[in-house]
Amino acid sequence: MSAELFNRYGIEAVSVGQISEALGMSPGNLTYHYNKKADLIAEHLNVFEKALQAEIDKFPVHSNAKSFAAAYMDMMDLTFRYRFLFLGANYLIQNDLVEMNRYEKLIKRTKQQFIDQIKRLVAEGFMTPVKKPYSIEMIVDSIWWTWLGWLLDMQLTPPAKRAPERKLLAEAALHVVFVNHHYIDQGFFKMFQAELKKLGQQSATVIPIAGRTAAKAK
Repeated sequence: MSAELFNRYGIEAVSVGQISEALGMSPGNLTYHYNKKADLIAEHLNVFEKALQAEIDKFPVHSNAKSFAAAYMDMMDLTFRYRFLFLGANYLIQNDLVEMNRYEKLIKRTKQQFIDQIKRLVAEGFMTPVKKPYSIEMIVDSIWWTWLGWLLDMQLTPPAKRAPERKLLAEAALHVVFVNHHYIDQGFFKMFQAELKKLGQQSATVIPIAGRTAAKAK
């Protein structure tokens, strides 16, 4: 429930009292388990880091369009569900809710996965080598900030008639990759686009989110 509220209104705008009210329980019952908001954030961060490691462990060694699209969507899906950890980064750090070193490691691990995958795409001929003065790291930074921009836009100005979440994620994933499409083999890009479209149409099953459940494509 706190994740849903943090995502909807921002971490700084949600109090422990609002969370307990949404749960239909007294603030005292909630603070018995989580004494303050920082404890809730710490729990979410622990769960996210474990989930991120699981995504990293299963990321495909070979980068065919189908496996890459599925892994890419899963990674974006995970960051989407815990977007408050990224959109609220300044608040978390300034108020000592997350240690700077821990947050920097989290961002570094997330970015490193995309760097490694781009290297695989280049090695397998699905992307052209990145030449100076540009670098793979610069491409990943472009992907990262484009993605964060989309997350922020979705929070500030959500569509009036919102499409199914997986469809929105698939469209966002394609947009983020399209920013750097000139590096990608056109045949691979078309296959990647087709696979994302399929993933966007899939039904949902359930994955845990810090003691609660959240939807994920089958």
